[in-house]
Amino acid sequence: MSSVNRVSLSNIRAALLIFVLLPFLVIIIVGGGYSLHRLELDAKARMEEEIELIARAIRLPLSHALQHGHSATLQRTVTSIFDIDKVYAVYVYDKDGKRISVSGSSKAQVEDTEAVDLAVKGNERSEFDEVGGEQMFSYFLPLSDSGGRINGLLQVTRRGSDFSHHIDQFRVRAIGMLGLSTLLVIILVWVGYQRSVGRHIHRMREDMQTVAEGDLYHRVAVDGPSELRFLAQGFNTMLDSIQASEQELRARREQEYALKAQLQQAEKLAAIGHFAAGVAHELGTPLSVADGKAQRGLRHAEGKTAEAFTQIRQQLQRMERIIRQLMDFARPVKRVLAQIRVSDLVQSSLAQVEPERQAHQVEITVKNEAEDLYVSGNRLRLEQAVINLLRNAIQATSTAGDVRLTWHTEVEGWLALTIEDDGPGIDEQHLPHLLEPFFTTKAVGVGTGLGLAVVNAVMSEHGGRIDIGRSDLGGALFRLWLPLLQKELADDNQ
Repeated sequence: MSSVNRVSLSNIRAALLIFVLLPFLVIIIVGGGYSLHRLELDAKARMEEEIELIARAIRLPLSHALQHGHSATLQRTVTSIFDIDKVYAVYVYDKDGKRISVSGSSKAQVEDTEAVDLAVKGNERSEFDEVGGEQMFSYFLPLSDSGGRINGLLQVTRRGSDFSHHIDQFRVRAIGMLGLSTLLVIILVWVGYQRSVGRHIHRMREDMQTVAEGDLYHRVAVDGPSELRFLAQGFNTMLDSIQASEQELRARREQEYALKAQLQQAEKLAAIGHFAAGVAHELGTPLSVADGKAQRGLRHAEGKTAEAFTQIRQQLQRMERIIRQLMDFARPVKRVLAQIRVSDLVQSSLAQVEPERQAHQVEITVKNEAEDLYVSGNRLRLEQAVINLLRNAIQATSTAGDVRLTWHTEVEGWLALTIEDDGPGIDEQHLPHLLEPFFTTKAVGVGTGLGLAVVNAVMSEHGGRIDIGRSDLGGALFRLWLPLLQKELADDNQ
């Protein structure tokens, strides 16, 4: 590829100059040259016509003077021509070719025989001839008397340099105007390009450089001619698409990482669950045996020995409760559904936590804000969820504190069962982790971190969910959402 092609392809300004302006200038120069040539020919023809007009103007007076022999009139007429600055010499010949009058230089006169020949033929003629190394233009006009007979010949001569000088002056002016016009066109094209195209392309290049340096939020200015605006809009659209694709890829990557983390957590919890189930199963029998022996020892013990057996039984019972929670967490889910009256579920759960309520001297307020409601599910699992929440509330409140249990249909088709306490509440930083297995805010030796995890699992089994917040009593609020059983179906099953 030639250097011209490389420039034209890489530089719009050079392409504009080479493929638009240069052909335009060639057309102007060729057209101007042709026009100049035609103008020179026209100028030469007009100068010849001027000599012809001068000759015709004195033809009649000269013919009359020659017919009647008025030599003085003839001479005055010939001399009067020189009042016109364009005549070099004037010659008058009689019918025999003899020169009878001359005015100006005598160098351009013709031979007698040629004059006779021209006079006899009676034709007008013009010619350029070189005389003494100088170009001369001569116009020959036959003279005739009143009867129309040829009686002489008139020769009017002009220097050829007059023609060339006039034409040269005209050529210089024309070439000057052509050159000035060409320069003006180049300047106008250059300035027009810079103002209408060049500065916008330069700004676009700067914008692209900014993007290339890493600022993907930068956009190209949409201005200038429509083609450049279209190009800028296309570039901005491409940047928007790239940015949207990157954001989508980033979101998918983050989602993939989150899913992978959840899968790893689920696999870890499954492994822990299987391990916990095995451990709980293996420890259940020894703990029952130890508790039985401690109970029998307690019947015959007194004093400090009885106190020691009592503490042993308390710790064994605590271990049994922990094992039971592990079993509940790790137990495979069997979808055994039954119709459950919500009020019955609440009463049986309250009965299970009654000893702990009395031990902590807690007042539990129960409020039913809806008609008798039914849910479908596994009663033992649902009781287990409500009991866990009630125990948490009893443990969270202070001695002689308050716990409130309510249920209603806040959203159509859903049961909202709420348990609140007047305890210290839940720290905001702990909220995202409360439902994770083995996470607890209780002191060491008090909680296992499985209670809320079991509640969350039970809600998932029954197509519900658990919400956690702050109660107007000042403590924590736990709300269980469960799908209600349609009243018609409940009536049919009774």
